[in-house]
Amino acid sequence: MVQYFSPEYFDELARRLNADGEWMKKAATLTTKITLTVTDRGQSYMLVIANGAVTAQKVAGEDPADFKFEAPYEIWGKIATGTLDFNTAVITGKMRFRGSLPKIMGIQPQMNRLTQIAKEIPAQA
Repeated sequence: MVQYFSPEYFDELARRLNADGEWMKKAATLTTKITLTVTDRGQSYMLVIANGAVTAQKVAGEDPADFKFEAPYEIWGKIATGTLDFNTAVITGKMRFRGSLPKIMGIQPQMNRLTQIAKEIPAQA
């Protein structure tokens, strides 16, 4: 079991996505950068997706990315356990989104698969 929102967690997420046939089929042409930030802990990780292949790295929250999601650790924890839906967190203002709304809506199938895989990683909060 890994610590949630740690380098090991994001390395495992990248490994699982790269090994997932459904992800690779949905994301084969996807190239984007997504930054996830825990606002109350000053931690940011970027998922770099190049033609579906995913790498993860620790970054500064202000580093350039196509999409940025920012929330307190409590909100990220609720998303991880499935007690709060990722999209609902954004829509209700519990999570801040920065980037193009039409573009993120265009990659909803990929984002849904990414979120599903992330929830399957055994992690402790």
